[in-house]
Amino acid sequence: MLVVKSLIQSYEDWGTDIDDFYISFEVDIGCKDIIGSADMFTFEVVSPKRLSKIVSDSNIEIGRGYLIMNDFNINQVQQVVNNIVKKCQNEDYNLAMKDISKYFRWQMDN
Repeated sequence: MLVVKSLIQSYEDWGTDIDDFYISFEVDIGCKDIIGSADMFTFEVVSPKRLSKIVSDSNIEIGRGYLIMNDFNINQVQQVVNNIVKKCQNEDYNLAMKDISKYFRWQMDN
C-alpha cells in the first residue's frame, strides 16, 4: 500500500495581495511497510492570479505539477495529495509511480 511519507513546503512566494501566491512542495511517496523507501515528487500550489502572471510571462503553461487554489489551505493540499495517492494504488509499484507522475513531477522523469 502506498502512503505519503512526507510533505514538505520547500519554497513560498506571497505576492502583494492575499490572492497572489506560489508555494512549492516536495512529497515522498512509498510503500507503507518499507522504511526509508520512497520516491520524491514535486508540485506547486498557485493562485489563479499567480497562474495568470506565469502564463503572461511564458504565453503557455502545461498544467502538470500545479494545484490551483483561490485560498491557500494546507489541510486541503494534504487531502488532495492523499486522495491522488489512494487513486493511484496498484500492486505494481512502477505503474503506481507512473500514474502518480501524471499529477506531480517525479524525480525519475527525464
